[in-house]
Amino acid sequence: MHRLLLLIFLLAAWFITPSCDVITDPFKENPTPIDTSTVVLGDTLVQTTRAVLIEDFTGHRCKNCPKASKAIRALDSLYGPSLIIPIALHAGPSNFTGVNANYPTDFTTPEGDDIADLFGIFAMPMGMVQRMDYPSAHQKTYTAWAGLASLELSLSPEALFTLSAAYDSATRQALVYYEAHLENAQTSALGVAVYLKETGMVSPQLMPNNTRDSVYVHHNVLRAAPLGPTGIEVSASSTAAGQVFSGSASKTLDPSWDPKGCMWVVILYDRSNYRVLQPAQISVW
Repeated sequence: MHRLLLLIFLLAAWFITPSCDVITDPFKENPTPIDTSTVVLGDTLVQTTRAVLIEDFTGHRCKNCPKASKAIRALDSLYGPSLIIPIALHAGPSNFTGVNANYPTDFTTPEGDDIADLFGIFAMPMGMVQRMDYPSAHQKTYTAWAGLASLELSLSPEALFTLSAAYDSATRQALVYYEAHLENAQTSALGVAVYLKETGMVSPQLMPNNTRDSVYVHHNVLRAAPLGPTGIEVSASSTAAGQVFSGSASKTLDPSWDPKGCMWVVILYDRSNYRVLQPAQISVW
């Protein structure tokens, strides 16, 4: 219940739009009624197991990149979306990601480009699993993702997330609230990053046989990083087990984005080597 009340307080700060339907109780101390007629409260996610972040660096003019997307779909079918958390970053060489008459949709983002630059991604398809093995061996080919994901999922969780989401259809503003519960003590500074992705967009893709699929469905495409590409620091030094880090992020969705196809991805990571301790995702809608 306390998480729901906190989420409503956050909604009061972020979602204020004119309407005849307002809520004034139970917050009588608030002199300004809060309109909630256009607000959709999403589900609350409470994690109980370890999850794995897979970042897929891809491009719509990269003919082998659909193979990497297929590998992610296979993992999703095997483990489910609560355990396998993918992000497709259209970032890197412009000959793979650039637009032209045949490939008109620009899926690139400044944050995606910054992440690709940070991790030195120059070839596609290429990916990272939990950002492990940085800085020398963090780039993993899609054929290695299944084995690495299996090993990660066999381990006990180092942290567990609770997420809540809300969306205002009038302003197109999305909100996510997170709590990261640390299961194991950590000796390095910790950070939280928040990403927004969209799935289900139909746009041309170059295929492995060099044909152009004009109705290809793109999934898990990075759209934004409201807290920046590497997020924020939540702990500057060693941290004991049991510590809880909480916060929120919001984003006004572009008119072309489908809120029902958008998801938040939140990660807790070691800032000394970028290793992801735990990811989590929740639908915007």
